[in-house]
Formats: sequence, structure tokens, C-alpha cells
Amino acid sequence: MNTDVVLQFFQQGFRAALGATTSAVEAVQDPQKINQTINKLTTNPTQLAQEWIEKGTVTEQEARQVVDRFWQQRQNPSASGVTVTTTAVPVAPDVQAELQELTAQLSAIRAELSKLREQRSGA
Repeated sequence: MNTDVVLQFFQQGFRAALGATTSAVEAVQDPQKINQTINKLTTNPTQLAQEWIEKGTVTEQEARQVVDRFWQQRQNPSASGVTVTTTAVPVAPDVQAELQELTAQLSAIRAELSKLREQRSGA
């Protein structure tokens, strides 16, 4: 199997998980979204998965921008002049546990991707 296909598969899985996690957080904040998501899951799971991938892609890009700005500020704190403010949102314990599990899974996927990239570049 081609390593590019494997990497793309894991990347899509990562984005789908990220999108699903983002949707779960949104659903906690808006209970109507839970019903909408369940309805989509039962009627058209492929469409829901595609929506999660798209949402995960956007979330990934936003996260990269935040991290890039953070590193830029750390490297040159006097020139940035940007303040990042975060707001804590209360999350139910079961949702928090699920998010922690998903985070652990994402870390494992990233480690596997890194390992595959190293193997590919070494081959």
C-alpha cells in the first residue's frame, strides 16, 4: 500500500475525529444540535462524516494559526503586540472524558504519522 494513501487516510481520520469533537462541544452548548446530529447520523452518515472532515479541516487550520501566533510571540514578544484571550466553557464530565480519550487517540495517530513519514523519508 502506498504510504501517501495511508497518510491521507490517517489525516482524514484525524480531521473527522477533530470535526466530531468540535460538533460534540457545539452540541453541549446547543442541545438542538444533538437532535440534528442524531438525525443526520441515522439518515445519512456519509454526509455527516464529510461535514466532520470539513469542520475538522477548518478547526485544524484555526489551531495552526493560533499555534503559529503563539510561537511568533514567544520568539519576538516585544514586536507582536497581540494579546490572546481564552474563555473557559464548562463541560460535562463524561464529555470531558471523551475529549481526553479522543485527544489521546489523536496523539497516537500523529505519532504513527510521524513514524510513517520517517520511514518514507528513510526509504
